Amino acid sequence: MPWLRLTVVLLLVVAVPVLALYGVHLRDARVAYELEVDAWLEAVEARFTAVPLLSEREQALLRRSLNARHVALAQDLGVPPVEARDDLVAESRARGLVRVDAPSPYYAAGPARYSVPYLTPSAAASLDSLGARFHARLDAAGLPHYRFFVTSVLRSTEDQAALQGRNVNAARGHSSHEYATTYDVHYRRFASGSVGRLAPPAPPERVPGFVRAWMRAYAEEQTAEALTRFAAEYPSRLGALLGRALIALEDSGVLVTVMERRQPVFHTTIARELAETAQ
Repeated sequence: MPWLRLTVVLLLVVAVPVLALYGVHLRDARVAYELEVDAWLEAVEARFTAVPLLSEREQALLRRSLNARHVALAQDLGVPPVEARDDLVAESRARGLVRVDAPSPYYAAGPARYSVPYLTPSAAASLDSLGARFHARLDAAGLPHYRFFVTSVLRSTEDQAALQGRNVNAARGHSSHEYATTYDVHYRRFASGSVGRLAPPAPPERVPGFVRAWMRAYAEEQTAEALTRFAAEYPSRLGALLGRALIALEDSGVLVTVMERRQPVFHTTIARELAETAQ
């Protein structure tokens, strides 16, 4: 029918330009949103550079408790050492120690060659307290919630003897690591777990739902990649915030710590019994 063909032609004449204009609108909205996400990530990165590095005074405070103090506290507050590595896990469970390698918002503790991830309840509580203090300082700096790494926890006497031949920082004789009161925290290695209290800009409401879903996925991917990169590029800034959290906890009598020189760890021991997490 001629009138039907004419109607179709007229619809196409009208619809094609409209759809083309709408496509341009969606493209412009996408580009504008990508630029907004990029600008937001640049602002987040600028907050890293604004975090002061540890001062000489702060580093001195992180080295005020020498190894003898750690060992004395460990002997007073911990469990007796276990001689054989093969007996260490079974003895840890029998003594009611807390396993600390479960998923945590504050830290990650993976398998280690010379230790197992068990602590006394008080030491485990202090580890959570450190994580809470660290996250509070990240919040104050406008940074996302990173997790720190626990690299060494409970050692057997055999572990300590083997380690003495490989690590110049390993204590001669008994170490506080043998009493389940002590853990080492890496100060140059951090993981971006959840974004924490930071979230990328929301996609605009004026675009269709499927486009907003794409934009949201783009922002999440870019954010995850950037946070991983920031952790690799600014470990000293994150380590400074972690160190300040340790200073505050040592000032309040919760723990003692020493910033080791040849290994990038804070060697940390509880200083008193904790009934619950000391925030």
